[in-house]
Amino acid sequence: MSPFQPSPAIQSQIAFVLTAISTVLGLAVGYLALRGYWQSRHRPMFFVAVGFFLVFWTPVFLVLGPYLVPLVGPFVYGMLGEISRIVGLLSILYGLRMPYVQRTS
Repeated sequence: MSPFQPSPAIQSQIAFVLTAISTVLGLAVGYLALRGYWQSRHRPMFFVAVGFFLVFWTPVFLVLGPYLVPLVGPFVYGMLGEISRIVGLLSILYGLRMPYVQRTS
């Protein structure tokens, strides 16, 4: 083992910590986007918020899924996680590309 190659146990802990950090940050960004939608009531912001939740909720689903429902194999969790990520990214893209309609009041 090289000095730059940590043991598998440490690699697993590092991966878990990085996943937890990215999930917390992603959920915080999603929450801020949702608050932006609540304040402005613009539909594009809603799609961006939903997209962030779908994209950044995926790591939690992949980490906790096998413990919650152990009967389903890891392939299914990986597939569902990728589908969630793709739908989330499409939602963000749609929210960013949706035409903005001015309200006249």
